[in-house]
Amino acid sequence: MTAVILSIPDDPDAIPGWLERQLLGPDLERLVRELSVLHPAPADPPTLPEAIGGYREEILHSGLAAVPRPVLSLLLRTPALLPELQELVFTQGGSYWDEVSADPDLTARADRVVRRVRRVLEANPGAPPARRRGRWLIGHAVTALAAAAAVLAALYLGGWRPQPPPPPPKTTSGPGWGFTKIEQLPRDGGDTAVLRRLADLAAEWSNQRPDDVAGLDRRLIEFRAGCSALLLADDLPLSPENRKWLRLRCEDWAAAIDGHLRTLEETRDAVAVRAAADSTVRQIVAELRARAAS
Repeated sequence: MTAVILSIPDDPDAIPGWLERQLLGPDLERLVRELSVLHPAPADPPTLPEAIGGYREEILHSGLAAVPRPVLSLLLRTPALLPELQELVFTQGGSYWDEVSADPDLTARADRVVRRVRRVLEANPGAPPARRRGRWLIGHAVTALAAAAAVLAALYLGGWRPQPPPPPPKTTSGPGWGFTKIEQLPRDGGDTAVLRRLADLAAEWSNQRPDDVAGLDRRLIEFRAGCSALLLADDLPLSPENRKWLRLRCEDWAAAIDGHLRTLEETRDAVAVRAAADSTVRQIVAELRARAAS
């Protein structure tokens, strides 16, 4: 199953619409779990009101397009807030969110969830009925999806489903590696120091050498998430020229990693895909070092 975080757009302008669809879609829990691996909870996490500040009413009535990028970045770095934001939208969101929920792709995904619920109920005719949270459902076009989620929750709590899958395994390299550690970039060393540090972070790819499909898949996803971290960063300590260069190159690197992931899913040949990914990362490191030297 392809990770949800791989669908994060590289274009920052597309992030608000993408996150809106995630909030109304059936994959939010998966997204929260994947982001939680990349961004462990801080010791003193912000509350949702603190995170969205004075943009609450804009979110409820106009969606996320008017929300500044730093706020969206904070939400993605604090994924535990996303279910709370989902509930806020379901309970108090205006007609804008009805339009989002009418997206054909979102509707099709919701229908799949509903069909899944029906299959479970048919297989367990004695399952207890779900207690609907009416305030989530009144006046929204997301009724079917919210009801399906409520039924699934009741089935899990009632023991009618197998145990939920375990959270994604964590790497042994610490809370993060590669480009996800952009907070470690030097702030006063100039472009050369920053580019060299980015090269060192990319080279951390070689710190682990998984030769199984699941391990390599996880490693590629983590590297790809680092590319997204760079593309979403608002305060990279680089000159405008090098910031633009890095964004363009990072888009190409992300596309290359996406290609390796697709090949791995299609062929399940971990050895061949790892060799190809090794070549890609060596090229990334070489480009960064060459840019630093220039």
